[in-house]
Amino acid sequence: MNRSILFGLGSCAVLLSSMWFLHNQQKPSPATFSAESEPIFTQSTLALKSHIIDKADFIPVVDIPRFEQYMSWILRESGIDVRMVFLPNMGNKPIETLAVDLMSQMQIGKQTGQQRGILLLYDVQGQRLKVEVGYGLEAVFPDVFVNYLVEKHTKTFFASGDVSLGLRLMLRLLQHRMREAVIGNDFDPRTISIASELPHLSGGAGVKSELEVGTTRNKPVAQPNNADALPPGPSPTIAYQTYLTWLSTWPLNSNAGFLTTESRQYLASLPTSPAYAEYIFLSEYGKQFKVIERGDLALLYFTDTPFVSPHFFIQTDGVWQMDLMAEVRNTREHSGGEYTWAYHGDQDKYTYAFQDLLITVEGYRRIKDGDNRPLVIRGDH
Repeated sequence: MNRSILFGLGSCAVLLSSMWFLHNQQKPSPATFSAESEPIFTQSTLALKSHIIDKADFIPVVDIPRFEQYMSWILRESGIDVRMVFLPNMGNKPIETLAVDLMSQMQIGKQTGQQRGILLLYDVQGQRLKVEVGYGLEAVFPDVFVNYLVEKHTKTFFASGDVSLGLRLMLRLLQHRMREAVIGNDFDPRTISIASELPHLSGGAGVKSELEVGTTRNKPVAQPNNADALPPGPSPTIAYQTYLTWLSTWPLNSNAGFLTTESRQYLASLPTSPAYAEYIFLSEYGKQFKVIERGDLALLYFTDTPFVSPHFFIQTDGVWQMDLMAEVRNTREHSGGEYTWAYHGDQDKYTYAFQDLLITVEGYRRIKDGDNRPLVIRGDH
């Protein structure tokens, strides 16, 4: 039975789905607070098992129910208890010590019996983030992955000026790693090594370094004179390889020739940040895929990951371009269920061309020769 919730678009079209959390965010003024003397939470908070405790009024109030729902579905999917705590300051207590204390006091992850909990603790005044991982998840989230989140990814999204959006992207990165672990995939440190070398990533000096909150959002920058730098490909596979190269270069060139005209127009109007490109790149890098061509249309789908939706390509004047708008229209991402994406296209040229490849699995339309392994849902805890 399909019990998932629809919360976004396809893998590359996550650019649009993440606008769900777009809000102008101003850096709050730290309040007077003592982490040692004032209770971090109340008994009523514990009773409700809130995933977010925001004593700094750091996240827009309208976003908190959405975060709560999202993290509750992560818990159902993977049995991993994710909590976020935002404090105006740490008082006289080191953030590392407070994180350990909160893990114990809030009993994060203990309800699963396997210490399957993660705490994201943020010090607003000191602009520091600490990610504390329960013992039962150390193999799932090794130090190299956690350090990447804090030192690289976090700096990138905090600089974008939209804290809610950045936190959602961090949750998506965590969720993707959880999903890989659920189907038995070990963590591949090469993905972090590659991502750390991408030119658009900012440097970091460790967990205690400052994470400044910016005031502007980034957009892909159209570069008219650079349209030929990322040209259409002689095949869909070459066009896809160009797409991966495109993701690794910031700012994204929305005038890139490998994209269809409609896709370029779409990207030029879309707020984004380097974190978008990181998330997509990390989810697709090194994955195996197949390409099926039907006339001037092609479908690329993945055979060793059930978590990435297919890509669409079209041939014009003998060369192939990537059709991101077809992905926006035809695929959707889901959370909390056995499958993380589904094909929703109907009565368009791609759906007609590849109709024989579509099957329905547990209420989800998928590609019959793709990786259709379901998530093992741990159920509500």
